[in-house]
Amino acid sequence: MKISKVSQQVKNTDRVNIFIDGKYSFSLDLGQLLDSKIKVGQEVTEAELKAFKKMSSDGKLKMRVYEWLMLRPRSAKELRDYLYKKKLEPDAIGAWVLEFQKKNLQNDESFTRWWVEQRRNKQRSSTHIKFELKTKGVGDEIIKNALDNNLSDDKTVLKELIAKKRRHLKYQDDKKLAEYLMRLGYRYSLIKELLSPGSE
Repeated sequence: MKISKVSQQVKNTDRVNIFIDGKYSFSLDLGQLLDSKIKVGQEVTEAELKAFKKMSSDGKLKMRVYEWLMLRPRSAKELRDYLYKKKLEPDAIGAWVLEFQKKNLQNDESFTRWWVEQRRNKQRSSTHIKFELKTKGVGDEIIKNALDNNLSDDKTVLKELIAKKRRHLKYQDDKKLAEYLMRLGYRYSLIKELLSPGSE
């Protein structure tokens, strides 16, 4: 088998198509092309062809992961789960996660700060936020630091939420409002304090 042609893709100019014996075989990105040292006229064994095709599929997957990570911050567990679902070999997942972390594309601390800010903006309680972050594999210390450094606390957020919900007829009833707030993870003692007449 011989490399018969190397041509740049029209729609994605960062990738090239590799032809073997006149037929399309696989594609690589420009970095992979340089690393592989592929050139026209090169003889290729079955083992080499298999390795090149593996390089090609890994490159395509890595690009999809880059795009996915750009959508919003992710936890390391989310990234590992995503790679597993995309059928990356289990023994390669750790190395890929480390690579993305070294490139600053994944960081549990920055993910957690972002998550806390987003959830506080939706008037979620600390308990609710902690539970969500734990399910995303974030450690206790990281969660605590993010919550401690966030400008909002449960009392501030709860005051805003009560004021917002009071505009609805349904939540003029203290009992219904309290039940709703407890479902969001707010402490009953804090709810009672803020619903009491004359509370600030």
